[in-house]
Amino acid sequence: MFSIVLGVALLLMVGALVTADRALSSASGEAAAVDALESSQLFEQIVAQQTEAINLFRGPLALPSDRSPQLERMAKSYIESAPGLRDLTIVDSAGRVLYGATPTSLASINRRGATMTPGPDGAVILTVPLSSEARSLGIAIARFDARRLFATALDTAPDTRARLVLTSGRDSVVDVGSRAHGTSLAWRSGMVRVPGATWSLSVGHAQRSQILRITLWTLGLVAMLVFGGGVLRERRQALRVAERSAELERLSSELLRANRMKSEFLANVSHELRTPLNAIVGFVDLLRDGVYGELSTRQAPPVERIAASATHLRHLVDQVLDIAKIAAGRLEVHAETIVLRPFVLNVVSELEPLITERGLNLSIAVGGSLPRVRTDPTHLRQILVNLIGNAIKYTPAGGIAVRGRLTGLPAPGSRSTVQEDPALLNRSPDRRKTWIALQVIDTGIGISPSDQERIFDEFEQVNAGPRSDSMERGTGLGLAISRRLARLLGGEISVESQPGKGSTFTIWLPVSPGDIPVEPTEQPASPQRAAV
Repeated sequence: MFSIVLGVALLLMVGALVTADRALSSASGEAAAVDALESSQLFEQIVAQQTEAINLFRGPLALPSDRSPQLERMAKSYIESAPGLRDLTIVDSAGRVLYGATPTSLASINRRGATMTPGPDGAVILTVPLSSEARSLGIAIARFDARRLFATALDTAPDTRARLVLTSGRDSVVDVGSRAHGTSLAWRSGMVRVPGATWSLSVGHAQRSQILRITLWTLGLVAMLVFGGGVLRERRQALRVAERSAELERLSSELLRANRMKSEFLANVSHELRTPLNAIVGFVDLLRDGVYGELSTRQAPPVERIAASATHLRHLVDQVLDIAKIAAGRLEVHAETIVLRPFVLNVVSELEPLITERGLNLSIAVGGSLPRVRTDPTHLRQILVNLIGNAIKYTPAGGIAVRGRLTGLPAPGSRSTVQEDPALLNRSPDRRKTWIALQVIDTGIGISPSDQERIFDEFEQVNAGPRSDSMERGTGLGLAISRRLARLLGGEISVESQPGKGSTFTIWLPVSPGDIPVEPTEQPASPQRAAV
């Protein structure tokens, strides 16, 4: 789409350049056309004025006698007033020269009508027959210097006129101006009607907008090159983006397919591993119960070792299967309403032998007044087992505490028993809701701030044991599964810890407003009627 917009802008720019260039060019041409028309009219007016002035000599020629003095006075007056007049000759009807020099050949003179012809040395010859009442009186022949005769038309030229050429056939009458401009002038033509002929007039005007046109085209071409480069660059980039998008789509589909195959593989392998593991655990339990005979003192420790390893392996397989189900979105939630205190006591009692074995103290502070929670007890049990198991593993000395607290903002106007602990409330996932914060607190080795978010990633461990000790090392899936399960239940898991000072893992369980206990309000005493 962007390439189309750039292409349209490029076409509009080319159109604007051509339009501007034509406008600038036509401006010089229009000025030349106007100059040619006005100059033609001026040339015709000048010739007409001289023809009318020469026709005035009919008066003296029409006198019956003694016409020479008057003719001479009129001729001298005309010679003084006529611009560019070189000489004047007046001949009567009999061919006698009454004024001026004798012409070269009277026979070649047209006696029927006035004529104007170019002569040598830049001269023009105006021949006017003089007649009165259809009677020929004579002929007047005036020879003018062309430039001086047409000086009025030549001097009134506009500033943009560079050259003017007046021709009669192949003969040049007037050619003024510079010839250095050549074909860069804007030429326009006109016609000048003179007695007995029609002359051609050509006017050339300098294109003063030439520099502007060159600048305009230069800037326009540079802009078009930039736009063209932008279009090509955008096109290449669009092709690269399309190729990268296709490649990313292909890789994404392959990644999804690989992830799906991985999940299916993990699920299948985990399921297949459970069958022999269940058989191993079952036969170990039979051995420990003496079904196949009483175990000797040498046999009992290896059997216990086998039982512990099998149990640990089954736990790992269960974790892998759980993470595969969560990734595939096939882990189901079966919500039930549970009372939290007996539930927590039941879970902790299962792990109490491990706590006692490590020599750790145990405290449980989950009040019986806490509201009921609607959640999946299986998933919540798994979260608690993972968190308490980690606390046992990473607490070499000290103790472990399990604490439950209700936190949240009470509804306006209500008198609920929600605890308003500002520090705990600020750490809740949503301050607008009510939560039960079920905390597992230990005095273990702690977690550095840079690792407190990384520990919830899959297969990530901090201070993992040696690879030879898989019982202590684990898989790094416990916290990842716990956080995903907590979010699946509508809650969250957060951690607070300092290296060397222990850790506090908090399970945030959402509480329905209808399950929150409300403090009883005192009923006002009914008014009694006073005794009379």
